[in-house]
Amino acid sequence: MARYDVYLQIVPADQYTGTKFISFGQKRTVSVRGIQKLVDMFTIALLTPTGSDPLDLARGTDLPNLIGSNVGLDDAHEILLLSVDKASSDIISYQQGKQIPSDERLSAATVTDYIVIPEAPGFAAQIFVENIVDQGLTFLLPTLEVRAT
Repeated sequence: MARYDVYLQIVPADQYTGTKFISFGQKRTVSVRGIQKLVDMFTIALLTPTGSDPLDLARGTDLPNLIGSNVGLDDAHEILLLSVDKASSDIISYQQGKQIPSDERLSAATVTDYIVIPEAPGFAAQIFVENIVDQGLTFLLPTLEVRAT
């Protein structure tokens, strides 16, 4: 029996308020499973601020703290790398000992490109998420656009 999840979408810039990065309702929602479900799970883990989950205060990353900060782009790159590692370890720990389909079980996540945007100033990044059956997708920050590889 396939278990589906709701496809995540980025909140459009003109509708952004507070700390809400992702939504279910900008476009008609689509149910997903497999590698796309894993990418969605990874996105949630990456964009959850550390300490914001009342059931697990250690869950989350420091990546959302970059928004509106005055952190330099070299330091932001380091925070991105650490955040991807932390999100990966959070997911792997969560999945351990649970019955999860192989195409939804995380093998690795890697930053494949860090794009400096000096005029913003800011950055964009490509992150490759791979499951244990060697399927992978690349998604872009900040748009969450997914590219098959």
